[in-house]
Amino acid sequence: MAANLALTLGKALLKHKLHLGELTGVERFMVGAITLPDRVSTVLGATNIEPDLVDPKFDYVLLANSVEANLELFEQVLQRVKADLIPTPIWQGLMMFGTAELGTVFKIEKRRVPYSVEYPIKKQEDIASIEPPQQATGHLKMYFDITKELQRRHPDSLFMLLFDGPWDLAMLLRGDRELPADLRAHKNYVEAKDQAMRDKIRRLRNPDVYPAIMELTTHVAIRHIQLAVENGLSLMGSVLVDQYAAKPIMSREDYFKYVHPYRVRVWEAVGRKVMANYMVPSPQEAEQNMQDPMLGKSQGAFTSYIHPQTAEGLSLPEYDRPSLELAKKYKQSYGYFVHGKYLRDATEAQLDATVQRICKLATQSRVNMMVSIASVPHGASVEKANYVFRLVEQYGRYQK
Repeated sequence: MAANLALTLGKALLKHKLHLGELTGVERFMVGAITLPDRVSTVLGATNIEPDLVDPKFDYVLLANSVEANLELFEQVLQRVKADLIPTPIWQGLMMFGTAELGTVFKIEKRRVPYSVEYPIKKQEDIASIEPPQQATGHLKMYFDITKELQRRHPDSLFMLLFDGPWDLAMLLRGDRELPADLRAHKNYVEAKDQAMRDKIRRLRNPDVYPAIMELTTHVAIRHIQLAVENGLSLMGSVLVDQYAAKPIMSREDYFKYVHPYRVRVWEAVGRKVMANYMVPSPQEAEQNMQDPMLGKSQGAFTSYIHPQTAEGLSLPEYDRPSLELAKKYKQSYGYFVHGKYLRDATEAQLDATVQRICKLATQSRVNMMVSIASVPHGASVEKANYVFRLVEQYGRYQK
């Protein structure tokens, strides 16, 4: 796959430079990583579309248990969705990250994304009973098999692997109530000013649980990435995800002191072959991320994904211009997200005004931008998503 994509990139750059025709979606995305393409790119993660909006015969029970069902549904998405890039071709929720095989119990319902309901780490002694997998099995193997088959079918396309990082894996093994409490106990113990306070903290909650869990999940994260390679998958464009290690769940200071070092260990252990993003709610914090040796290597530093939103579900417009200016300063792209709530509720006129505004900012400032639809929920439609993409094609052209 890597060789095919390198060839695709070379051809795309030549095609773009010599004006030899319209770039394909993947060509546009790849050219945008090097120079300014012909227009703003469009992205929609296939997994973020509710399955029955594509075909009513598909539901999460079927998709959680069948490789072929995921492949069939994704091929339908490719036919119907008119985005430049359509990554993440699997409908298993967080099960695809491998914790179901380590003891996390997920509830699977027909019309709801699978969600975790029970966690294997209930006390410190449970940590030692969990080991990094020797082979890919279960839902992790399904994720690899689906992605590998689509890389075979579509060698000129880009299917970027996502891997849960140490914090997100720990959340799925310990639970979203217990792990933050473990972190607080560990933090308070480490930062206590005297032994009496440390003794008091230890009587209330074991401060050793948090680092023990994170040590385990660091090794699990490394092993998952290694298993992907062992299963014949390319790591090109792959991302280490710790989306729950961001505000408002934890402060920036706590992230860098108590989570970031574990993520760096994963990044180093796999030869720095994955990108590691840290989602932040402002362009100013995104610029701070660029000073970090690992985060500064990411191509997704500037994004509106968790910017504050209006009541209508629109990312605050006043954040866009500074984000674009900083993206230009650091030779990065700006990822602008149309959130599911806004897609569902906005009129066509409102969508037109929104897309026209953000595309005008990008094209006038000559900054590469990707417009992504965060989700297509019930109440919205694939047709409405395509309407947004047509607007980008209309308004997002860069002048030569």
